[in-house]
Amino acid sequence: MLRNKKGFTLIELMIVVAIIGILAAIAIPMYNANVNKAKLQEATDTLGALKDEVANIAADLGTPPLPSGDGAILANLGVQCPHSLGAAGGRKWWYSTVDGTTGGTADGIYTVRAVGGAAGDIGSVLAGVQVNCEGAWVAANGVFTAWAWSSPNARVNGWLPK
Repeated sequence: MLRNKKGFTLIELMIVVAIIGILAAIAIPMYNANVNKAKLQEATDTLGALKDEVANIAADLGTPPLPSGDGAILANLGVQCPHSLGAAGGRKWWYSTVDGTTGGTADGIYTVRAVGGAAGDIGSVLAGVQVNCEGAWVAANGVFTAWAWSSPNARVNGWLPK
């Protein structure tokens, strides 16, 4: 006499669990990478605004603005840097500018920089990571000839604007 079977066998359930495990192994790293890219986007957006303002000031005055720490950027450049807080209550990004042009008198690199905050605020991948947008200053012309994005962190370097 044949019985009417209902339900799934153990092997069928194990196959479903294995498939879900494989999909999760692919999806979770991709999700984490996208979360980090989104956190990095805040820094690149702010650095883009800083870079544009540095170029505008240099065009108006003939020299790049003075180097600025995080607290002086608003006063020197007129750009408000976001002070977004992370999960641990600290800043996610710290901003600064570095003048490698000797006040615009020599050819050099002018850098706008963001440095990631503590791991508890921005995550372990971006903690302490430096992101630079560097402009090549030509003193004879009084202009920036090029701007380039870079980071010493190879993974982050691949996420920066081209």
